[in-house]
Amino acid sequence: MRKQSYSELWKGQNWKQLRKNLFRLQRRVYKAVQAGDLRKARSIQKLILKSRSAQLLAIRQVTQLNQGKKTAGIDGKTALKYSERFELLERLVSSAENWTHQGLREIPIPKKNGGTRMLKVPTIADRAWQCLAKFALEPAHEAKFHARSYGFRTGRSAHDAQKQIFNNLSSNKNGINKRVIELDIKKCFDKISHKSIMDKLIAPASLKTGIFRCLKAGVDLEFPEQGTPQGGVVSPLLANIALDGIEEIHPSVRYADDMVIFLKPKDNSEKVLNKIKAFLAERGMEISEEKTKITK
Repeated sequence: MRKQSYSELWKGQNWKQLRKNLFRLQRRVYKAVQAGDLRKARSIQKLILKSRSAQLLAIRQVTQLNQGKKTAGIDGKTALKYSERFELLERLVSSAENWTHQGLREIPIPKKNGGTRMLKVPTIADRAWQCLAKFALEPAHEAKFHARSYGFRTGRSAHDAQKQIFNNLSSNKNGINKRVIELDIKKCFDKISHKSIMDKLIAPASLKTGIFRCLKAGVDLEFPEQGTPQGGVVSPLLANIALDGIEEIHPSVRYADDMVIFLKPKDNSEKVLNKIKAFLAERGMEISEEKTKITK
């Protein structure tokens, strides 16, 4: 095959049509979960993993569109030639249902308070698989996620969270007398228990195995049962899956691992915090005492 024809083949894909094909499958997953038919949802998720449209879109997402596309994984690759993209497609076709993760490249990132945060970057191939997995998982969980969580969800943004806060604290809601707990979860991504994610995952067995391997690829040896790699494509979704339901404890707004809880004058902040601590403890996490504060 001439070199040029690979690029022509890649650029000649009808991306709009591929997105439609994927969206049609995702909508079926969403509706099946809403109707409570998880068996049907899982079989459509398998179709997404096998769908050529989804596979091509996943490769395009991680090689062309994502902001971190130039960050190399453990194999040192920062970009894929057109021919390599099709090789990766072949790999996804043959082994999307039995994917093994390579190791992660660790990049220390300094934080404001002098500490460091470890960014763990998967290889481009692993990112493509994670993106494909996300295509299959997201619609199933979107059907169940709480309405007041706004971080890393399709069609939602920080502005929606701000609006929700404004609506809760405006003068016609007697906002002047309310207090607010600003909640910070200690090392959320490093501490999430794998069991709490795996128990809640709506996915066929093959996808569950892949996600489990993905979690294990990024573990800290001190806590082999905890953590999702920061830098993984699917990590924010997994964090949302583990934390879902925390919003029901008390009126609140959550954006990923940041949360604002609204207290009326009669509400007992300690009781609320204890319930949240219990919720987080089940998932292997705890509140960061120094960053969590009650404000008027």
